[in-house]
Amino acid sequence: MGAISIWERWDSMLEDGTVNPGEMTSFNHYALGSVAAWLHAVVGGLSPLEPGWKRFKVHPRPGDDVRSAKIEYLSACGQIHCSWELSPQGGVERFWLSLEVPGNSTAEVVLTDGTQIVVGSGVYSFESDYVPEGEWPPKPLRTAFRD
Repeated sequence: MGAISIWERWDSMLEDGTVNPGEMTSFNHYALGSVAAWLHAVVGGLSPLEPGWKRFKVHPRPGDDVRSAKIEYLSACGQIHCSWELSPQGGVERFWLSLEVPGNSTAEVVLTDGTQIVVGSGVYSFESDYVPEGEWPPKPLRTAFRD
């Protein structure tokens, strides 16, 4: 039986924590990489809208114990810096966002209260009331590890 792509094992890490000595051992499965993609797009809030990130979206989704995040991404147009935090102010939870958009780029910013702002290259600060978006924390379909 011939392979039509790269053969890989899903049992590369054995239950005792050692690496499987067999052939085709790999830890480079996209299913595992999808966690990093989720962290960038949901927690960090960055996602491309055009190739090369010439136009991109900034839409962090805080919740539960995730009260701040900082993300940097080197796009074809330059470095994107984004950080956000939740902070109580006068009895109301506030959302604060700092953003640096590289030259020749446009960012479509969505704040937690639904406000949408389009900005060009530059350094920006935004704030809004914190309005939770959806269920948090996300529920796993299945636990990855045994208790």
